[in-house]
Amino acid sequence: MFKARRIKIKIVICKIFFNNVPRFNCSMKKLFLNFALLSFCFPFCEMAIADDYKYFKTSTSIINNVPTVKLYGVKTFGDETLVDTFESSRSGITSFNATFEKTIVDQYEGKLYFEINENDGTNNYEGVLEYDLVNNTLTKVQTTGNIDLSNYELYPERIKQMIRRNKLTGVTSIGENSLKLKETSTTQQLWGTNSEGKIVPIDITNGSKLLINGRDVEQSINNVGALSAALTGLPTVPKDTTLACGLGAGTHGGDFAFSGGCASKINKKLSINYAASMTMPGQDYAGDFEDTFSARAGFIWKLGKANKPTQISMKAKEKMEAKILSLEENNNKIISQNKDLKQQNKSIISKNQNLENKVFTLMARLERLEKIALSETTSKDVAVYKLK
Repeated sequence: MFKARRIKIKIVICKIFFNNVPRFNCSMKKLFLNFALLSFCFPFCEMAIADDYKYFKTSTSIINNVPTVKLYGVKTFGDETLVDTFESSRSGITSFNATFEKTIVDQYEGKLYFEINENDGTNNYEGVLEYDLVNNTLTKVQTTGNIDLSNYELYPERIKQMIRRNKLTGVTSIGENSLKLKETSTTQQLWGTNSEGKIVPIDITNGSKLLINGRDVEQSINNVGALSAALTGLPTVPKDTTLACGLGAGTHGGDFAFSGGCASKINKKLSINYAASMTMPGQDYAGDFEDTFSARAGFIWKLGKANKPTQISMKAKEKMEAKILSLEENNNKIISQNKDLKQQNKSIISKNQNLENKVFTLMARLERLEKIALSETTSKDVAVYKLK
C-alpha cells in the first residue's frame, strides 16, 4: 500500500528548485516520499481517478486457475474501493504475487509500474503491470524475458522538455514552446517564446481572465476608457452664467460609466470645475470602490490683458438679427419707392420735353410776330394791311 494524491493539472506556474529529476526507482521505504513529492511539486499533468484516494493497495489470488490482481483505492485505512482488476492469460500457475516492493512512478504521464511474479512450479515469470491514473486502467506491459524493476530508472527526457533552467542566464523554461521565467533582485519576469526562441505573445484565451490583485485587467482597461469618456461630456468653463452643471455617460469595450460635475466662474479671470464618474455596479473582479470611481478638478486662471470678446451673446445676436431684418424690410421699401420715383421722373421728363417743344414753337411764332410788328418781314405768308 502506498500514498497517492489526485492531481488536477491546469496551467500552473510555480517556482521549482531541484537538482535531480524526481522520477523514482524506489523501494517500499522511499515510495511514500516519492508520492508526496509527486503531489506537491509537479502539477503539470492531469492525473485523475474516479475518486480522490490517499493510498493504493493490491491483493492477489488465483480464481478458477486464473491469476488475478485487484487494485484498490484507499481513502482511510479500512475504507477500500476496487479500482480495477487484472487477469493473467498464463495457465498452470501455482503461486502468484504482485506487490509495490519494486515500483516506478511516472508522475508526468500519471502512470504507476510494479512487478508481477508468476510461478508454475517449474519456472518463475516476472512481468510488469501498468496502472494509468488518467484512464483508470490496469494492464500488463509487453516485455521480453523477466524484468526486475530495481534495475530500471525512467529516462528524464520529458522533464527536459517540460522544465529546464539555464544556469548562465537564470531563465527557467516550461514547455517546448516555452513560457520563460526569470527572477531578479526586484522582479519576477515572465515572457513567451516559440520553438525557435523568438518572442511570442502570451494570450489568455477561452474565457479565462487575467487578474492582478483580484482585478480583471481587460475589464479595468475598458473601465478606464468608459470613465474618461463620461468625464469629457461635462462642462469645464461656464460662458453665459456663473455656474453650469451637467451629467454625462461614456462607454468603451462594452463597459459603461456615468458622470456628473459642475463648472463655476468665480470672476472674469478665474474659473473652476469639478466632476466624478463611476462604472456600472455588478461587475465581476472589478476590485474595490476606488477601482470603479474616477474624479477630476481643475481651474482656469486667465493671465495678461483681457481682449474684447469677439463673440456676442445669444440675446444680442437675436436683437441684431431683428435689426438686420428691419433694415432689409426698410431697404426693400426704399427700393420700391425709388422705382416709383424713377417712373414718375420719366413721366416728368417726358412732359418737360413736350413743354420745351411747345415753348420752342411759341418762341418761333413770337419772333415772327415781332418781325411783323417791326415791318421787317418779307414773308409772303404774312398778310400786310397798310393803314391809311
